[in-house]
Amino acid sequence: MGQVTIMMVLFSLMLVSLGFIGSDEELKAQSNSMDPIILHLHPHLSIFVNDVSLTVPAQIGIDPTLWKNHSLDEFGMQSMPEMNMSAMAPLHTHDDSGIIHVESTIKRNYTLQEFLNIWGLDLDGRVVSITVDNEPVSDFMNHDLIDGEQIRLEVR
Repeated sequence: MGQVTIMMVLFSLMLVSLGFIGSDEELKAQSNSMDPIILHLHPHLSIFVNDVSLTVPAQIGIDPTLWKNHSLDEFGMQSMPEMNMSAMAPLHTHDDSGIIHVESTIKRNYTLQEFLNIWGLDLDGRVVSITVDNEPVSDFMNHDLIDGEQIRLEVR
C-alpha cells in the first residue's frame, strides 16, 4: 500500500472511532425525520375578475385561513417548531407577487386547480379562460404548473 492510501485508511478509522461517521440506523433515522424538497418550481399567476386585477394573497398554503384543502399536505414541508417554521402546502405563496411556490417532497405534476383548491378559490359556475405565456389553454383545471411560466386567469 502506498503512503497516501495508508493515511486515508487511518483517517477513516479515526473518524469512525470519534463518532463522525454514523451507523446506517442513525443515517436512516435522520433521513426519515424530514423528507427533502426535490421539486422546486415558480410559475407566476395573474388573476382578473371582470377585467379587474385580483391580488393573489401572500401565505396561501401557509396561513390556516388561506389553506382550505389539505389533500396534498404529505408532499409539503412539515412543521419544524424547533426552527420556528410552520408547515407549508406543496403549492403556496410567500408574498402577493403572484409567484406560486411548488416545493414538493416528491416529483409529480401539480395543477393550477390543485393550487386553487388549497387557496379555497371556488370558480364553479364562473366562465374561466386561461392563457399561459400568451397562448390559450383549453382546460385550466388540469393545467400542469411549469417553472417560470406566466399564467393569466380571467374569470367572469
